[in-house]
Amino acid sequence: MNDNPTRRQFLKTTLAASASMPFMKTSFASNSVTDLDVRIDRIYCFRAIYDRPRIIGGNSGYKLAGGQRHDWMIALFGNNGKIGLGSCPRYGRPTPSDFPVGKTIGDLLGKHLAETADKVGTTAVWDLAGKTLGKPVYELLGGHRKPEGIQVYDGGIYMEELVNRDAKSAYRNPNAPYGPRPSWKDIFMEAIDVSREQGHNFIKVKIGRGHLHLDRQAGNIQDAAVLRFIREYAGPDLRIGVDANNGYDLDDTLWLLENHGDLNLEFIEEMFPEDIEKYQQVKDAINSKGLKTLVADGENWKTAYDPGVPEIINAGVIDVLQGDMRMFQIEGILAEAELAKKAGHGAQIAPHNWGCEFAWYVMIHMGNAIPHYYGAEHDPGSIRVPVMVKDGYAINNGRCFASEAPGFGVHLDLDLLEKVEKVYAF
Repeated sequence: MNDNPTRRQFLKTTLAASASMPFMKTSFASNSVTDLDVRIDRIYCFRAIYDRPRIIGGNSGYKLAGGQRHDWMIALFGNNGKIGLGSCPRYGRPTPSDFPVGKTIGDLLGKHLAETADKVGTTAVWDLAGKTLGKPVYELLGGHRKPEGIQVYDGGIYMEELVNRDAKSAYRNPNAPYGPRPSWKDIFMEAIDVSREQGHNFIKVKIGRGHLHLDRQAGNIQDAAVLRFIREYAGPDLRIGVDANNGYDLDDTLWLLENHGDLNLEFIEEMFPEDIEKYQQVKDAINSKGLKTLVADGENWKTAYDPGVPEIINAGVIDVLQGDMRMFQIEGILAEAELAKKAGHGAQIAPHNWGCEFAWYVMIHMGNAIPHYYGAEHDPGSIRVPVMVKDGYAINNGRCFASEAPGFGVHLDLDLLEKVEKVYAF
């Protein structure tokens, strides 16, 4: 690819073109957001801790995700008394010059955003805009609340059977019906039961044990054994996707499809680093066997215009595009969706999300603004100090509805703010 715009150039292009996006008509086309003159009086960053319903093991690249996760949050205090909330992006820490007090919503969603988005992100600005206008964010993006809700899946079925149980037991409830000294099968029974208690009927299972934990053949065999046991235990109605985190190669992927295609996998995610020719071979294998399995990838892209990314999208070898929600931010996911639409291959959007509750809320709103939206990845957890209070977002039978409250439907409990860790304020 000859043209390699920087992230700032990418955002300038996205903002300039956004008025033409069919799912953005309400916002930029009418200038209702970029003209808002509400000024930011104060910025406060804090850390919220969430406890997962069980300890999560590793994937093909690391050994343990653990039993808790941390959300790094930004609160924007507007001069109208409203507070915008958003997750920190996956970049360096902002300074007052990056995200200065005194800028308006219009500034931050306009030129200033294009110059500083590497550090400041946009979700808190959109939340403040929605609360100012009294509208949910999906309406600001030109969307509507889909009556069927948004498809969601539990992304937390990791390699718990490989965790050292003496140090970090993956099985936490000795009084559960599975037995006091569980086998690896008991551990996955618990994982599926907990997922269903959360309202899920669709899970993503980590594979790739042969990349880090076991030798290649043994790892592949254990991957298949886990998948087959989950299918046996959960039955045919549980929807299953898999994610190798680039822990497979082409031969491993073709082996999985050839020998275990009967598992009816919904998607195979990040099997190996993106390669158009190799992915075409995978697509050919899927089609030759008459499978409905989709190919998913893209979580490690920094923008939809990274070198080679538009070519991959245009080639049509990826069915589900997974730009990371915190990395891409709202504007980047919309740009990815527009590229997919223009490519004309029917690719759908499912932003990657792991370890961030607020990004999950944003993804549900994005699903109501993008017609060709596949679903939202959920990392279940309960906030330890309820400094943020959400409206809605319950999962029922694998679907979630966006809050109809202004912004993202999450408000800050100021009385509890001093009980969580302050990261910075200016």
